[in-house]
This record gives sequence, structure tokens and C-alpha cells, in this order.
Amino acid sequence: MTRLTGLMTAVLAHGLSYGCAFVQQSLPGLAMTDAEMVGVLNSFSEEEVEAAELARRTSTTSDVQAFAGRVLNEHQQLAQQNKRLARQLHITPREPALASELKATHQRAMHDLEGKVGSDFDRAYVEYEIARHVQAFGLMETAAESEATLPLQQELIRTGPDLLSHLSAARALERRLVAKDDQSESP
Repeated sequence: MTRLTGLMTAVLAHGLSYGCAFVQQSLPGLAMTDAEMVGVLNSFSEEEVEAAELARRTSTTSDVQAFAGRVLNEHQQLAQQNKRLARQLHITPREPALASELKATHQRAMHDLEGKVGSDFDRAYVEYEIARHVQAFGLMETAAESEATLPLQQELIRTGPDLLSHLSAARALERRLVAKDDQSESP
């Protein structure tokens, strides 16, 4: 079993933008097994796939649809890598309380997104992706620093640049959406 110290601090510090009282209450002494860490990775990938599928169906902006397509494809690939990792480590992924709370937060965000259309949807989706990727990167970075199982540590380290690439693309997309909104409001 691997103890991940400081994990909750990173998650909290890197922006649980939709609120997570459970995470704040659980901050002291969180420990996760390798199976639980892979469960968290699986949850992130599944939730990203779900949000990207919604964006591809709902957005009418080609840039948002393209970004969502990229996120969809790459998180599907990450999910496959997580399955291979679990087989390599001879573990069955389990969702710890953290993954359950993140999933509940994700479902609330999805409900909010489903109620939006047009540019409101696009902005909300991109903001959600930014928050999620900041959150995920903080989690992976902190977990990698304290992970004792080498293959899992390597996977956490390898995933970091992918998350930062998505984050960078989402921030660039956000700037384009703001500029587009500013142009449409100009006389």
C-alpha cells in the first residue's frame, strides 16, 4: 500500500472550483492504495470523456468541438493506459472517497452544463475543463512525488504533460471565446 501524503493539500490548492466540503474535511491524513489511485485516474478519465461527449453534441463552435474531440480521444487513451497499468500491477481499481466526491462534483457540473446553450455553454464548458485540468495536474504531481510503486509513479509523471497540454489548449480557447464575445459586442 502506498500512502500519499499531501495529496489533499494539492487537490485543495489547485482548485476544486465546484466546491467540495468532503475534501476539506478529509484533508488530514489521507492515504490511498495503488488500487485507489488508479481508481481516481479512471474517474478523471471517465468524467472527461463524458464532458467532452456533451460538448461535441452541444457546442455549435468548431473550436470548442475540436477541443472536445481532442480531450475525448486522449482521455479514452488514458483510460486504456490505466487498464494496462492495473493489469501490470495486478490490482483491481477501487474508487476511494475522494473519487466518489469528485464524481458527485462532476455530476453537479454536468447538470449545470446541460442547462446551457450557445456561447454560455461554450464558456462554461471551457471554464470547467480549465478547473478540472488544474485540479488533475495538482493531484497527479503531488501523488507522483510520494508514490512508491515505480510503474504507477511513472504513469503519474507521464500523464502530467498531457494534462498541461489540455490546460494550455483550454486557456487559449477561453481567450479566443472572450475575444469573439468582445467583437460581437462592439458597435
